[in-house]
Amino acid sequence: MSDEARSASVSAAAVSARTPWYFNDYLVLVLRFVLAAVFIYAALQKIGRPLAFADEIRMYRIIGIGPALYIMAIALPWIELLCGLSLMTGILMRGSALILLVFNAVFLVAVSVRTMGIMGEEGIGFMTVYFDCGCGFGATYAWKKLLEDAAFLLFSLAVLFKPEYRFVLCISRRSS
Repeated sequence: MSDEARSASVSAAAVSARTPWYFNDYLVLVLRFVLAAVFIYAALQKIGRPLAFADEIRMYRIIGIGPALYIMAIALPWIELLCGLSLMTGILMRGSALILLVFNAVFLVAVSVRTMGIMGEEGIGFMTVYFDCGCGFGATYAWKKLLEDAAFLLFSLAVLFKPEYRFVLCISRRSS
């Protein structure tokens, strides 16, 4: 074995020994595919019904009726679909992870605010708040949705900050 090969294998082993468990290649691959599947499925549930999705967005009382609401109802599912496909293929993965990180942070805040509003209006406890959040998966308990969104936020963080990626499609650059 040449000195270069030996030093390359030693440095690769040293890097893998220093890599935290949450950046394990296989774990991040599973997290990528889970995020991709969730967002692709959610997007496909909303793409064909933008008016119904606009009504679900309006129930959060963040955006009133108007062009911004309808543009969001049309664009958001397509962005989710593109991000999911990006995570699945590995192309433009960091950008997609960043977009999904922002989406999940916004979803967490929106679901929290809506949950507090329902609790105040109906006088019920946190654990009994049950509604359709508009994500495409149907009605669920608010606490469950908040946990899911927090997990997806953490998954997005792991994908975003992983130092290097394996299992991605690469466009090779040929030198002339």
